[in-house]
Amino acid sequence: MQPFRTDDRAFTPAAGTGVLVGVVVLLLAVVGAAVFGLIDGVAPPDAEFDVDHEDGELVIVALGPDPIPAEELYVRGEDPNDEVVFGGWPADGVVHPGDRITVPEATGNEEIEIVWEPVAFARSETLARYGEDDIDTSGWDEADPLDSDPFG
Repeated sequence: MQPFRTDDRAFTPAAGTGVLVGVVVLLLAVVGAAVFGLIDGVAPPDAEFDVDHEDGELVIVALGPDPIPAEELYVRGEDPNDEVVFGGWPADGVVHPGDRITVPEATGNEEIEIVWEPVAFARSETLARYGEDDIDTSGWDEADPLDSDPFG
């Protein structure tokens, strides 16, 4: 009979099991983060916009609450008359609640979207969408020419 064993093979299965459990936990954490959108690195801003008719012009007003870099905002849409020029938000810097722009040549029958596209990521999200039914065009005077072209 031997008083002491010099064989340490019993440690190997315990270490292998520990490594396997660690790998599975890490894999589940990565998959869970991807499923819940945490890996993307950027979340859309919490922002609302209002589209209204003022003095013969279509006006878009940022309601907030989050400020958004102007270079990440776009005004897009469809115009049945093909007269409206859509494009990037026409201001520099940051769009704060209360900031407003006018949409040139708009008559109120357009479908308008305010879209957020972060600069460094390949994703976009529509923050607001307005159609002809959402815009109050009572008192609209189509004969008034628009003086400025903020999208030009």
